[in-house]
Amino acid sequence: MRVLFWNTHNNKINPYIANLVQDYCIDVLIMAEYNADKDELALLLKEHQQSLIQYNTFGCDRIQFWSSYADVEAAIQDPYYSIQIIKKEYIICCVHLFTDMYGDRSDERLAIIQQIMSDIKTKEDEINSKKTLIIGDINEMPYDRGCLNANGFHGLPALNTKDEPTRSVNHIEYRKFYNPMWNLMGDFSYPPGTYYLNQAKLKNPMWYMLDQVILSKDILPLFNRESLKIITTCTYADLMDKNMHPNVNISDHFPIMCEIEDK
Repeated sequence: MRVLFWNTHNNKINPYIANLVQDYCIDVLIMAEYNADKDELALLLKEHQQSLIQYNTFGCDRIQFWSSYADVEAAIQDPYYSIQIIKKEYIICCVHLFTDMYGDRSDERLAIIQQIMSDIKTKEDEINSKKTLIIGDINEMPYDRGCLNANGFHGLPALNTKDEPTRSVNHIEYRKFYNPMWNLMGDFSYPPGTYYLNQAKLKNPMWYMLDQVILSKDILPLFNRESLKIITTCTYADLMDKNMHPNVNISDHFPIMCEIEDK
C-alpha cells in the first residue's frame, strides 16, 4: 500500500497530481487544500491507467481521500481529520491541523490531537486492529508538543518492535508511536523539510517538517523504511523553484509518501 499526502495549496495542479500517482504507483492519495476540478483529476488518472476513485470525507472539507482499494470505510470525520479504514484492518487517519502563522495555537492543536488519539482507539477497538497510520499536514515540528508529548501523538524518533508498547508518566500509561520523519530532518539529504519559510524572527529553522507520517507499533513491522520520501519532482515537472525550495506556484509544500506492506 503506497500512500501519498500533499497539501496542494489550493492551486490547479491536477497534471502534477496525476503524474505523481503514476510515477510512484500510489494506492492511496490524500490531499489537503485541494481546490481543483475533481472530474478532471479522475479523467487524468484514468488516462494514466490509475484506478483511484474519491471516497467519502463528508464532515472533513480539509481532506480529500482517493484510493484504488475497493474495501474502504469512512469512519470518523471531523473538520480537522478524516479516519478511513481499509480492508477492515488498516486505519488511516488523515490530518490537516491549523497553523501558528498568526499566533501560537499549540494548546488548541494539542487538544485536537488528543481527540484524534481517542477516536483512533475507539476505531481500533471496534475492528480489533491496531494497524494505524497517521499522515498529513500537522503544522508543527516532530519535536513540538503535539507530535512528541506522551499525551499527544507520542511520535518517538526511535521505536523498536521489541520495545515496550507504553511508557508511564505520573502513573499513567501512554502508548508509543513512531515518527520516522525525524530521520529526514537536517542537511544529510535533500530536502531537509517539507515547507520553507524565512522569517525575520530570532527563532526560525527556515525548513519545517510540517507534513509527517506517524505509525503505531503494530503497523511498524509492515513499514518499508526505504519508501519514506519527501518528493521534489515528477515526470510532469520539478516541484521546486530555482532555490530548491517548494515552488509556491505549484504548492508551498512538498508531498510525502510511504509504503505499508499489505499482507
